[in-house]
Amino acid sequence: MDAIIYTMDGQEYEMLSGILEEESPGLTVSRGVIDREYHLGREYDVVVVGINGALGMELVCKYRELYGNTLVIWITDDPYFANVAIRTHIFDFIVRPFQGARFREPLKRMKAGDIAVWQKIPVKTSVCQGGCNCKGNVLEWRNGTIWKRIKDYFLSENTL
Repeated sequence: MDAIIYTMDGQEYEMLSGILEEESPGLTVSRGVIDREYHLGREYDVVVVGINGALGMELVCKYRELYGNTLVIWITDDPYFANVAIRTHIFDFIVRPFQGARFREPLKRMKAGDIAVWQKIPVKTSVCQGGCNCKGNVLEWRNGTIWKRIKDYFLSENTL
């Protein structure tokens, strides 16, 4: 089993990777590169996205769209992104500030096999369609269009 953590905070990465390794011995944990391009060339068993705002939302949506078997845990400052989390069938949604015990909950559920079938099905449409360029397996952020795509996504009929 392997996992990748996307976060801009080094201390948060250390805490999350320590808990992942503690709860799942033998798990290989990597740190995702955040450089306005997401290198999505490989599927992971667990993806932890600790990025706020539209940037984090776009990464979550694209991961769910490309890799349906990946369990995504999204950590953000904004509780209003919960509706995106529900629509993209992510495994868990955690709002900052949080304690380490809160991050252990989804890991214990994974260990127990408490994974709903819909959490392992790729999402067919996301805010990323047309809001980003996908070349190979690299997601490129296009400035200026994401906010229009987010608005269109939330107002579209196929989001529920």
